[in-house]
Amino acid sequence: MTKRKKTNKKLFIIGSLYQWALAGFLFVTLPLVIAIIYSVIEVADYTEKSQLTLFQTLSSIDSSRILLDRLISMERSIKQFQILNEPEPFNLYQDHRIKFQLVMESLKTKGLDGQLLNKLEMLQQNESLLHQKIINNLETNQLSEDEHLTVDLNAFDPLTTQVRALLSEGEKRVGIEATELALIAKRVRERLVYFALLSIPLAFLLALIFVNFLTRPIKDIGQAIRNLGEVGFEQAIAIQGPKDLVDLGLHLEWLRQKLNRVEYEKQQFIRNVSHELKTPLATLKEGTDLLAENVVGELNTEQQEIIQLMKISYININGLVENLLEYQRTISTEIDFNFSNFDLSSLIERVTNEYQLLIQSKNINLKTNLNTINISADYDKLKIIISNLFSNALKFSPQDGTIGLNLLSHSSNIQLIIEDQGPGISKDIQPYIFKDFYQGNTPPHWKIKASGLGLALVKHYLDALQGTIEILPANKDYCGARFSLQLPLKQGSD
Repeated sequence: MTKRKKTNKKLFIIGSLYQWALAGFLFVTLPLVIAIIYSVIEVADYTEKSQLTLFQTLSSIDSSRILLDRLISMERSIKQFQILNEPEPFNLYQDHRIKFQLVMESLKTKGLDGQLLNKLEMLQQNESLLHQKIINNLETNQLSEDEHLTVDLNAFDPLTTQVRALLSEGEKRVGIEATELALIAKRVRERLVYFALLSIPLAFLLALIFVNFLTRPIKDIGQAIRNLGEVGFEQAIAIQGPKDLVDLGLHLEWLRQKLNRVEYEKQQFIRNVSHELKTPLATLKEGTDLLAENVVGELNTEQQEIIQLMKISYININGLVENLLEYQRTISTEIDFNFSNFDLSSLIERVTNEYQLLIQSKNINLKTNLNTINISADYDKLKIIISNLFSNALKFSPQDGTIGLNLLSHSSNIQLIIEDQGPGISKDIQPYIFKDFYQGNTPPHWKIKASGLGLALVKHYLDALQGTIEILPANKDYCGARFSLQLPLKQGSD
């Protein structure tokens, strides 16, 4: 029981996503609810008015017919009395007249218009005059029992005509009222259609506003997560919105701070390890150079070969350390560019010369097509890019293999194609080779495992230099990896 109570309390925290959704539902359905209420009121009002109008009209027609029947009965009774001179017909006449008067009074309460009411009053006055005439004649005739009541037989005709006129007017009124009700029904229907057409887009607009208002913090959370994966951990995360999402934003901020500390510690570790490796590497290089120069004595052929292997190992290890330092420098600070004009073909030749020992050790054939192309770019960054791509080609090239270097110039950019005859890059790993610390399959003859930073630095610097790199499909001459690098001829002009 205690747990259930706690759960219920959490559901009704002010500002929770639950309450936002509930409020949004009410907010969006409000125009539709108003439209429904308005429709019910309009239809009920129309129904009540039409029922009342038709009831009054039909009631007045029925009353007019009753008046006509009573008037005919009165005429018949008085004529019988005139002929028979007996009290019973006269009493019957009096009964019919009383009922006639009651119907007349009832008609006056039916809400008739002024014209019909005037006609009704005139009918009542004429009937009263006729009745008074009958009474007067009766009192006169009572003086002689042998004489009969003398009443003009046509005296009831004008009254009958008036009643028939009332009946005809009532029947016309039915048609008029039906036409008016049809017009009212049309107006009500048009109002309902207009209101529906207004309320539906209004509800849709309110739904869009609320959905945007509700999904905005969710999008902010998604963007914050993307920033953690793509941009880094420096930007603080602050989410505004429902309390649930605000709490989630606080958890993400805690995670960001945690990852930021881990990233800082990682960079510190890379920096320290790289610098610590620099000293023994420098000592190793100096020692191998001294041995190669026969400073400590003449070396035989086998010893010279060992010295060459040590130099090659130094080149490989030094390349790994340089990549580590460059990666640490790149992600810890903004990239500083030093643009200058230089011959790109000369830079490529310089890079290949630095790897002469590796080229000779694997008896690699360099097939170059380097045209003299002057480019405006950052010399050091471009050297790192070419060096990493070329060292990869060397690493994966088989013994006695061929590496192709083609430098082409287009209208406003240059293209450098580096291709080898190694195992190539499978389509499964192509999307990942430019990711930080991703390591592909190291060739068996390569004793030193890669750091997974070479191609990541290539992509990072190319993006900064507004360049692109793509993997070309293998061809008959080069079955291995084929990279196409493109750069604008001029950079840093702004």
